[in-house]
Amino acid sequence: MSEAARAIRIAITDMPPSANGMRSHFYEGGKVHSVKSKAYAAWKKAAAWEIAAARPGKITGPYRLYIAVQRDWRSKRARDIDNAIKPVSDALVAAGVVVDDSLAEEVRAKWADNLDGPAVVVLICAAEQELAA
Repeated sequence: MSEAARAIRIAITDMPPSANGMRSHFYEGGKVHSVKSKAYAAWKKAAAWEIAAARPGKITGPYRLYIAVQRDWRSKRARDIDNAIKPVSDALVAAGVVVDDSLAEEVRAKWADNLDGPAVVVLICAAEQELAA
């Protein structure tokens, strides 16, 4: 099956940290520094291993990304759906499913009421080549 006709479905067990919590900031030597937060780094590593272990295949060119996130995942705390996009995209790159998240032609994210276990379900499709006008 050609890459363009293929879709990859991936389930991720744990909820990604919010994009707001991806970085830690600290003040040192009169300057503000920023580093990846320990929680984000740990989640990304675990998610990348989980994804890679499932051997989902890879999309090497432009792609479309659809993300469903379990609503009220183990918490009643309100979250913004768009804050799940960047951590999930980064995990897909780390797992080798996509080459670079800059190749995403389209990204959609939605809340889901019943994903039957995982925190996140991702569908990745190769983007169709558009004809030049």
